[in-house]
Amino acid sequence: MFILKNEIQFDTAHYLSGYEGKCSNIHGHRYRLVLELASETLHQEGQQRGMVADFGEVKAMLKSIADQYDHKLLIEDNEDGRAVANALNQMPNQFAIVMVPYRPTAEEMSRDIYYQIKNAGYPVYSVELFETPTNSCKYQEVL
Repeated sequence: MFILKNEIQFDTAHYLSGYEGKCSNIHGHRYRLVLELASETLHQEGQQRGMVADFGEVKAMLKSIADQYDHKLLIEDNEDGRAVANALNQMPNQFAIVMVPYRPTAEEMSRDIYYQIKNAGYPVYSVELFETPTNSCKYQEVL
């Protein structure tokens, strides 16, 4: 099996609705996203002959995903999250807020990113999302 690996980093803040403890405050991370694509075979013809996928295309796709989150605030789209977003939107500054249909944990984000890549047609094997250099979540489907 061929496993192609690529990664990108981005800075994102998040608010964990309903969480009690130090991380109940809005806070941010320097995320590191590690993607693994896997295939038993290589392309047999065309521009990608001899490849699982073109590294340039993979890099562009990862940049597009990172851009969805980079320097933005992720908030769960629920009653509490909407109240926080509305309060921030009353401020004179314009905040880049992204409402997501889940609590924006490393676990939920890695699963969401996995399916974005899969739905884009790539043979995704796993997505590992690091919140810190030593804390990460790796998501992959059970084969």
